Amino acid sequence: MKHNLFALGLISILTGLSSPRASLAQDPSAAAIKSRIEAWGYGEAKDLSRDRTGGWHARVVRNNVEIAVSVDKGGRIIAQPADGQLAARCNQLYRIASRTVSGGAGAEGSSASNMGVIGAGLDCQKGRYDEGIKALEKILNGQRVPYPPG
Repeated sequence: MKHNLFALGLISILTGLSSPRASLAQDPSAAAIKSRIEAWGYGEAKDLSRDRTGGWHARVVRNNVEIAVSVDKGGRIIAQPADGQLAARCNQLYRIASRTVSGGAGAEGSSASNMGVIGAGLDCQKGRYDEGIKALEKILNGQRVPYPPG
């Protein structure tokens, strides 16, 4: 009987059914989750908490706006639906860019910038605020157009 239990335990370890060391997905620590969130390009994780299903939740800063993220049991990071601040920032930058970036003939590279503004505006409309904000800031900086800090 002892040999059967030992063999069963050894087989489960070798096949990955059980491991002596817990993986991030199985038993993540708060420090590991925080570093994982920050490694994915989010700002410092604050208010880190674990729910009863094993998922983690935190507040982070992205594009100068605080948003909520969650980390599921599989270790996947999910940005929560953006609040009104992110949408407002995206729309603010779009309005500035659409007024100041010219797509007129004769200005080299301006039509490409104008297409970039249109594409970023579509990102804002479709809720892809991070992409829209980054693209608009890049265009405005490239055109040396001042805009309010986020």
